Amino acid sequence: MTRHQEIRSFFALNAHEGTGVIHAGVGPMALSGDRHGQDIVAGLAPCLSFVLVRHAPREMLRAFRSGSTVILEFYWPAAEAGVFLRCRIELNSKDQWRLRHRRHAHQAANQQSSQLAILAMTLLLAVCGWIVGGAEGMQRALMGSTPRPDETVISRESMYRWFGARPLSPVEVPDLFAILAKVCSRAGLVRLPDLYCLPAPRDMNAYALGGPDRSAIVLTEGLLRGMTRDEIAGILAHEVAHIRNNDAWTMGWATALRRAIDWTSLAGLALLRTSQHHGGMTSSRPLTMLLSAAPTLGQLLGLALSRVREMDADATALELTGDSRALIAALDKLERHHTGSAPSRTPAFAHDPARLLRSHPATSERVGTLLNLAY
Repeated sequence: MTRHQEIRSFFALNAHEGTGVIHAGVGPMALSGDRHGQDIVAGLAPCLSFVLVRHAPREMLRAFRSGSTVILEFYWPAAEAGVFLRCRIELNSKDQWRLRHRRHAHQAANQQSSQLAILAMTLLLAVCGWIVGGAEGMQRALMGSTPRPDETVISRESMYRWFGARPLSPVEVPDLFAILAKVCSRAGLVRLPDLYCLPAPRDMNAYALGGPDRSAIVLTEGLLRGMTRDEIAGILAHEVAHIRNNDAWTMGWATALRRAIDWTSLAGLALLRTSQHHGGMTSSRPLTMLLSAAPTLGQLLGLALSRVREMDADATALELTGDSRALIAALDKLERHHTGSAPSRTPAFAHDPARLLRSHPATSERVGTLLNLAY
C-alpha cells in the first residue's frame, strides 16, 4: 500500500456514518452581518434537528442539559422496523450568549491591535522619511510601501517548485474535502482552497496561501498521519481563517513596511553621517538613535502583528468548528512534535520577554485563550 493510499484509508476509517441529519433554526431572531458577511443570531433562538436512529431510549420524550444548553428530544417510530425519527430541540441559555459576546469582543480587540500595529509601522516609516527628505521624503517613503494586490501564483507547477507539494483530489481523499467544504461553508468562502500534500512524513505542519478569491492549503504527510479527523478539521479551520481574514495580504503589507523602514533608516543614517562630516546637523544624536532603532522597532511590530493574526485565526477556527478540545489537542501534538515536550501549563506570555521575538504566540497562551472563549 502506498503512502497516499494509507492516507486515504485513514480518512475512510475515521469517517462518521451519515444518518440524514437536518438542522434548522426556528423562532424569532434578528440577523446582522458581521465583518465577513456572515449571519449572526442576535436573539435567543432554538435549534431544531431531525435524524433517523436505530435505537431509541425507553422514554420517548426526554429533557436534559448539556453544559449551558437545554435539550428536548422526541422519538417517533419510522416505517422501517427498529428505526426511529428523533426530533431534537436545543435551547441555548444566556451563558452561551455571553460566550458569543466574549468571542466577538476578542475578535474586535484583535482587529484593533492589528490596525494599531500597521499604524505604528506607518508612522515610524513617515518619521524616517521626514528625517531623510522632509515632507517630500516622507511622501516618497510612504508611496513605496503602499499595499499591493496579492500576486501569489498558485498553480501545480509553482507549488511543486516552491514546496515540492503535489495536489490532492476529492477522488483520492473525499473525506478530507468534505471537512474542508463544511468549514469553508461556515466561513462564507465561495471558492474552496486547493489542497496540497507535502511529502514530509516526519514533519507536522500546515500552510495557507492566498486570499478569499484564490487560495491553497499545504498539509504535510506527517500531519495527515499523526492527527485525528477532528484535529485535522481544527487545523483546516485555522488555515481557512487565515484565508478568510486575508492575512497573507496583511502580512505582505507589514513586510513591505518593514523593508521600507530598513532602507529609509539606512539612508537617513548615511545622510546624517555625511552632514556631520561637513559640519551640519551637529545636534543629531536623537535622530541617529531613532534611525538606528527603527529597523528593530519595525521588526518587533511585525512580529506582534503576526501573533495577533494567529490568535485571531485560532478564535475563528473555534467559531467554525465549535470543537475546542480538538483544537487544543492539535496544538498539544504540534508542540510535542516541534519541541519534544508538552506545552507549559503556566501563562508564559505574562512574564516572558522572549515572546516579543516570536511570530506565533506560546502554545500555553493559545490554549488559555481557547479555553476562555470556549467556556
